Amino acid sequence: MRAFLVILLALITGAGGWYLGTRYGALDSTARDFSDTNSNGARLADISSARTSKTIRSQGKFEPASGIIKIVAPPGERIAQLIDKQIGDVVNTDDVLLTLQSQILREKDLGLAEARRDDALKKAKYEREQGEYQLDSAKLALAEANANDEKIASEAKKIVLLERQLTAAQKLFSRLKNIQSNPATNDLINQTEIDKQQLMVEQLSLQIEQANLEIEMSQKSADRAKELAINNLKTIKYAVENANEAIPLQSLNAAAAMAKQALEMTQIKSPIDNATILDIIVREGDSVTNQPVMVLGDTSQMHCITEVNDLFLNLIDLEKHNNLRARITSNAMKKPLMGTVIAKGVMIGPPSLKDPNPFASVDRRTVTVTIRLDDSATAARFVNLQVEVEIEVEPGALQ
Repeated sequence: MRAFLVILLALITGAGGWYLGTRYGALDSTARDFSDTNSNGARLADISSARTSKTIRSQGKFEPASGIIKIVAPPGERIAQLIDKQIGDVVNTDDVLLTLQSQILREKDLGLAEARRDDALKKAKYEREQGEYQLDSAKLALAEANANDEKIASEAKKIVLLERQLTAAQKLFSRLKNIQSNPATNDLINQTEIDKQQLMVEQLSLQIEQANLEIEMSQKSADRAKELAINNLKTIKYAVENANEAIPLQSLNAAAAMAKQALEMTQIKSPIDNATILDIIVREGDSVTNQPVMVLGDTSQMHCITEVNDLFLNLIDLEKHNNLRARITSNAMKKPLMGTVIAKGVMIGPPSLKDPNPFASVDRRTVTVTIRLDDSATAARFVNLQVEVEIEVEPGALQ
């Protein structure tokens, strides 16, 4: 009886191993030899069976074609408000997913930066208006300085008149002297008239000398006033033209731009259109850590990312067969999904998905293969679901 039970247990164990090998094996072939526990022997058996197989079995998972987008926020912040939507709802570009509590502080920072810039601009405007007023005064001063030339010219005309009067007075004085010196006519004029005429000549000469001196002094003064007015005009004009450059407008604008950007960062927005909310990790009032706060994805087109054993990569030849089909199954789905292999990766490494087959090699190496699903609507309800994948090695193997 005991021997019978041992034999029965051995038969049950063997049948279970055979079932698991065919159900979860990496390759759909009855030629798989699980009795060989040596790893090199198992690998040789895999290669041998791969030569006759028409399908490859592997583990995969559903993902949006554009990938899964993990929304992050600055660590140390706190969530003030979440979008009024639930997991499974759709958001579009620029929809505010969440608002941080630092928004109020950032608004004040922006207001302060803009106020400083506005104050500087107002000050520059005031100084420019004052400069324009001073510029008008400087132009008037220059005009007055130029008007001195006309006054000097008028004074010069007076000197010409005085010189004519002097010439006439000198001629009369000379005539009177001649009359006095002539014995025949000396009785016609007295010494008083001669002295009077001589005094007039001397007075006219003195007036001309004083007038010339005044003109010379006026000319020098006018030249100095004109030079001063021109220099003052240039200085004020330069100050008016460069009133805006007198303030650090570039740095003030940069400070306002940085404050505005910091304010915008307090609102986390959706980066894409037609994005489905796959997961909301935080709640209002939570502190932000280095972990994502929300997960989005465009589920309008779904892919199955499967990890194929590197032993079978040569069997998936997309250049020769660009329409290889795949069947995806899972207990979570009512019926299998079909898809087309569209890409094969080049990075080979350890699998990220656990193989449910207990006889599977633990040191196997895999590469990702991308399958475009025919029915994205069904897969969209099972994002990240681990599924079983059958990939046809030859076209038509799954028909």
